[in-house]
Amino acid sequence: MDTSKERVVLQGARFNVHELQLQGTDGETYVREVIRHPGAVVLLPLIDRDTVVLIENHRPSVGQTLLELPAGTRELGEPAELTAQRELIEETGYTAGKLTKLHDFYSAPGICDELMHLYLAEDLSAGQHAREATEQIENRITTRQEVVQMMADGSICDAKTLVGLYAFLNLPS
Repeated sequence: MDTSKERVVLQGARFNVHELQLQGTDGETYVREVIRHPGAVVLLPLIDRDTVVLIENHRPSVGQTLLELPAGTRELGEPAELTAQRELIEETGYTAGKLTKLHDFYSAPGICDELMHLYLAEDLSAGQHAREATEQIENRITTRQEVVQMMADGSICDAKTLVGLYAFLNLPS
């Protein structure tokens, strides 16, 4: 399919919506909207190999407070590792002495090109967070056993967090 026919239909602060004209195998032209996103990071901040820093994050888009791993959108041209350092401090107040990239993955490739970079954050030092005025976030220190239980009972329903926590559960002890 040819995706060369593309136009911006909405310009936003963090992403744009584009309209694509796709040529189908039946010869027809189809219109699809996609979100063009600069990419993001998600952090797996470990206090130790059995303790992870999660956040309780109010999400107006779904009208709920979700249990999540800290994450954030990359600034235009910003290296992912720099975004990871910045977002960890902003959302949790922790600084990582060591960041290790674990995985890259697309958050929702059916509608969006957002590429997420998962980083393991270790050697944490506690400090002051720098949350945005609209963020309603609280840290939640969680054990491996609690993570297993919350994943099993459906308490965690955020996709990037599930990806990161499955990685956490598969780390060597």
